[in-house]
Amino acid sequence: MVIAGRSDCPYLARVELLGDQLKKNLPAFQLHKIVKTPEEWPSYLQEMCGQRGWSHQSSPMVWRELIDRGGKGVLIGGASDFQEYVKGYYGLESDLTSTDMRKIGGENFKTKQEVDVEEQDIKAQSKPLHVCVTGAQSPTCYSLLSALTSGEVFGPTTEIHLMLYDQTHDDAAKIAGLRMEVEDLCQGLLRVIEVVESPAKAFAECSVIVVLDDLLQEEEEEYDAYIKRNCDFFSNYATVINQVAKKNVRVLVAGRGPINFNTMMMIKNAPTIPRQNFVALSRGLENQAKAVIGERLSVNTAGVVDLVVWGNVNGQHYIDTTKSKVHGFDGAVWGGPPSYSVSVEEMVHDQKWLEKEYLELVNGRTVAVETGLGHSCAASSARSLITMLTHWWSGSPLGQVFSLAVCSDGWYGVPEGFVFSYPVTMSPSGYWTVVQDMNLTEDMKVKLLETVDDLRKEYEVIYPPPKPPTPPAPPTPEEVVEEPAATESTDQPPTTETSGEAGEAGEGVPTDETEADPDAEKPGSDTEVAANADPTGEEEATPTDTEDAAPAGEESKGENPATSDNPATSAEQS
Repeated sequence: MVIAGRSDCPYLARVELLGDQLKKNLPAFQLHKIVKTPEEWPSYLQEMCGQRGWSHQSSPMVWRELIDRGGKGVLIGGASDFQEYVKGYYGLESDLTSTDMRKIGGENFKTKQEVDVEEQDIKAQSKPLHVCVTGAQSPTCYSLLSALTSGEVFGPTTEIHLMLYDQTHDDAAKIAGLRMEVEDLCQGLLRVIEVVESPAKAFAECSVIVVLDDLLQEEEEEYDAYIKRNCDFFSNYATVINQVAKKNVRVLVAGRGPINFNTMMMIKNAPTIPRQNFVALSRGLENQAKAVIGERLSVNTAGVVDLVVWGNVNGQHYIDTTKSKVHGFDGAVWGGPPSYSVSVEEMVHDQKWLEKEYLELVNGRTVAVETGLGHSCAASSARSLITMLTHWWSGSPLGQVFSLAVCSDGWYGVPEGFVFSYPVTMSPSGYWTVVQDMNLTEDMKVKLLETVDDLRKEYEVIYPPPKPPTPPAPPTPEEVVEEPAATESTDQPPTTETSGEAGEAGEGVPTDETEADPDAEKPGSDTEVAANADPTGEEEATPTDTEDAAPAGEESKGENPATSDNPATSAEQS
């Protein structure tokens, strides 16, 4: 028998006491009570009646559950119906007065409040880690969730509150099925799993966000339009994260789009989140590069260590094997204990292969795998995410170097603010550190600059560089002042002689601009005259203002505004 009702309902008190008497007198009688607050009761009543096809509108509600035969149960009704049922079947009646019923109802209400507070206190002692995965419909997400909820990533004692979000909203049934399958895993650390429909709900109070959204370039979409679409999408994510997520949230961006650029845009649009908390995944490309080396040397891929991916992960990048080592190589001479390693480049012993064919094999690895499988390589992508999150949360193996795209602080000549794949190590406290003592050859430096140029190309689509100042346009024929025609005069020496005298005196010939502007300042200041003075101390004749002002090949006409003397007379006196 199930009795459900509001905690403050006096009729619930009468029904409960009748039920307690039946349970006490009938050993096989089973009684279950459901008490709801006054606020919870209307929605609970509507939900139960909707699921079972009942029509009931008051408190309490009593029904029989057919445990031995199954089914939806048999509704008995309210308080009066249950009293008649008990009197008819068992011969019992309630002698509870109305005053006692109200008194017990008040006590029940108070007890319900105290029980709810205790339950909230118990739940508050366990604070699950809020984790969100976007792009929930992707195969990578499907392969990732088991590890996230099992304790493999965040530790065996950390409970998980998991949020799933997909911005397409085109297949709600698929995401609902994913949620049910995660529940079917029966993971003890999974406290809550939710499918949410907005970024604000998805990122609320999150400590870890895994971004799997892939915005791929469409067939006829221009490159600039594609980059701007990514900028808008991930900038919106970052704005919401900045508003509702925890301030120490860690954001891992993965996928096949321009993830370095997307991460940089998220950093710019989340100013209150530390920029070191936004990273882009290089581990997938690094693992593929290790796998090709493992095949070449016939060793386990996990035995290849310290291989570094520099640059733009899904764009122009450089795979560095100069410091890479391999464990477990089966050479002619026994290699020693498991900790012993040898150089990858020495064991490959084919520099041309490393510089050309090796890079081609790595860059074509994804296509080769997916062609063989007939679907995307989701398992390896999920595994790279799992190992990266595990190292970020608990620290990377001591002495090993891994690749991670992080916000540059100027390391290795990369401009500050660019998200660049570097060699890093990770501490158990959850911090990454760029390895800064890598020796780069001149050839490697050139290749790193090429990767920077690739990142700059993406960046300048949104933030174009300032244009150089436009040079002044040449004057049009209408703007050019026509020079007056030169006339010959027997009373005045030609201007060329005056110019020559000015040159002998140390003065320069007027420029075209001076010729074009009759009001321009006349050359030949006192300072210039002093600088051109004869070092012997003898005074040298200086040209007059009229001589300086007369253009070459042109005689002076009229009086000079600076003097009333005749120009010809001044020239003769000189």
